[in-house]
Formats: sequence, structure tokens, C-alpha cells
Amino acid sequence: MTAVKTTFQKIPTNPEAIQERRELLQKREERDFPLLFQQRFDPTIVGSHNCENLIGSVELPLGIAGPITIKHQSLQHPVYVPLATTEGALVASVNRGMKALEESGGVQVTVKYSGMSRAPVFLCKDGATAAEFDLWLHDTQQKLWEKAQETSKHLKMLEMRTWIVGRHLYARFTADTDQAMGMNMITVALQHMIDTMIVPKWKSNVQLIALSSNLCTDKKENCINGVLGRGYWAQAEAVIAPKTLLSVLKSSAEAIHTVHIQKNLIGSSLAGSLSQNAHAANIVAALYLATGQDPAHIVEASQAKTTVELDDRGLYVALTLPNMNLGVVGGGTGLPTAVDARAIIDRNLTATGLAAVTAASALAGELSLLSALSTHTLARAHKKLAQGKQ
Repeated sequence: MTAVKTTFQKIPTNPEAIQERRELLQKREERDFPLLFQQRFDPTIVGSHNCENLIGSVELPLGIAGPITIKHQSLQHPVYVPLATTEGALVASVNRGMKALEESGGVQVTVKYSGMSRAPVFLCKDGATAAEFDLWLHDTQQKLWEKAQETSKHLKMLEMRTWIVGRHLYARFTADTDQAMGMNMITVALQHMIDTMIVPKWKSNVQLIALSSNLCTDKKENCINGVLGRGYWAQAEAVIAPKTLLSVLKSSAEAIHTVHIQKNLIGSSLAGSLSQNAHAANIVAALYLATGQDPAHIVEASQAKTTVELDDRGLYVALTLPNMNLGVVGGGTGLPTAVDARAIIDRNLTATGLAAVTAASALAGELSLLSALSTHTLARAHKKLAQGKQ
């Protein structure tokens, strides 16, 4: 293989620069990459907004599940759900769960918006100064909000919470970021507020250590978002009749309930896992990838809790997702394929509607997998749909 210099840091985003990067890789590897070097988006826009050192794109298979009736005011008709995945059997499993839910009258979904948070940490001269700074932050809160909101007409500051540890102060700011996921929006707003309000007032007595202290918390397993909320909280629920359990899921309420207790509750507890569900991340990931979300936020969204209870009417099932960071504008949501995928769900899909669809779809996946485990057919399904001929 020929040694070729492959430093791209100073190459700008334009068609010539993209072609130069491609040629460098082709020469280095002594082969062509015709599939990687194609895309269905404007590379100059994507290269300046979404991805640096752009060379092309990758493609994922996209399946569809449904229809499913989601009982939420943001969705007025049964929807089909696009799922981008490379895991064989996943779309079929979600589709089966949706069939069972649809035959049971659909899914009731509740959605609450908690807002997007960012939590800077400050070093103060001493603990007494940290306490004084803390009091000032709360007394000046309204003026701080006004200054932060200068950066975007779509931003509305909602809340601030503070913690003092030694001479450090942690402040967790939360904002309504409209239809955007909004992490960048609040990040820019807080930097502006700190530069123009806090630095001039406190000078060397209070110094910004980091704009994000991990108390926000994003893209990591955590507890605080389950308590205070971040992004969207959503819960999907339904009651599955015994007839549907038998005809669609080939199982019974008692068998599914037993698997849930041993797997989602006791098994998760033994593992020390905060995620008391079967595989919610599978469905969240497939929907996030299809609709242009930041896939790293699957971490928080997958910290969901599944509820399965025996009911006089059959089997009560619910899935609670306390922390879904998503949006329908900004980031990767503007990619043409993401726009089209969301249009499959609803041409006027809102962020709240997308949260409702994610919760309902993940519940369908939970129901189907628990059924497969209860009938010992999981391996057979994967052998048939995921392995193919070896």
C-alpha cells in the first residue's frame, strides 16, 4: 500500500475539497469507493452544518411497521413507522407487536416536555463566594434569562437549579427549545449569558471551568434526568385481550408476565441496570436513525421502564421513557431522507408527535420480544429472519 499524507484539518467544505479528500483515500487504499462517495444531500450544506471532512455517506436499510393507532392529540390517524436497522427480525417483531396493539384498540400515549438542560460548573474564590454567587444567580435570574434569550427567538428559559461542592458551583439551566432538540441552542445561549453577565460582574472571583459539567446530563447513563426530566417524558400503555395474546403473540398473559418479572425486573436488578426493559434501545435507535436524530441520545432514551400487569381484561402493558432528546428541526433532521421518513409518519409531525410515536413503537417491540421469550421462539425467529443461509 502506498503511503499517502491524509491530513484534512485545513481543507474547507466545498466540492473541490470533498473531491480532494476522496482522491487522497482512493490513492492511499488503491481502490475506489463508489458507494461511500455518493449522497442524496447537498454536500456543501451538510459539510458546514453536520459533518466535517466530508467524503460521502453510508446507507442503512429502512423498513416500515404498522399501521398503529396512537391515541394522542398530536396524531389524528393511524401511522406507519419507518425503522432504519441492520438487525434482521427487528422490524418484523415491532410489526407483530403493533398488530397486537392495534387489535386491542391502539395505544394510549401521554407526553410531557421537560425542556433541554445544560449545566456549567464554576470555580469560585472560596466556599463563601460560591454561596454569594449562588444567591446572586437566583436573585438575578430574570435578567439572566433575558440575556440568554437574545441568542434565539425559539428559546425560552424555564428553570435553574444549583449545587455547591467545596468552592465549586454547579448550575443546571433548563430551556424550552421549541421544535428543535435544542442542545446546541441552549449551549450557545448560556455562553452568551456567561460572557456578558457573569464575567463582567464577578471577574476573577468566579471562573467558568466548563460549560458542561455532566450534570445536564446527555449521552450517558444517569439518574438525574429520570428525576428532573430532560427532553421528552413519554408513556405508552394498552391492554391486550386474551384472544389477541393467543392469536397474534402465540402466548398468554401469565407467561409474558412471568418473563417480564424475571427478565426486566429481577434480571436488571441483578445486573445493576437502570434500564428495566427488554430492548427499548433497539426501536429508539431505528427511529432515531430514520428521522435524523442524534443517535448518541439513544443512551438516555433507552433507560426506559416496562410495566406488565395481569388485568381482568387481559394483560396491561406500558413503557415509560423519562428522557427522550429529539426534535423535528435542526441537526440531522433536515437531511432529505430524514424529512421523507418523518413524512411517512405525518407530514406535519411535531416533536411531541415524534415522542409519542417513539414510545408507542418501543412498547410494540417490548410486547413482541417478551412474547417470543415466553414461547421460546426467539432463536427460531432470528435463525429464520436474521441469519438466512450461512
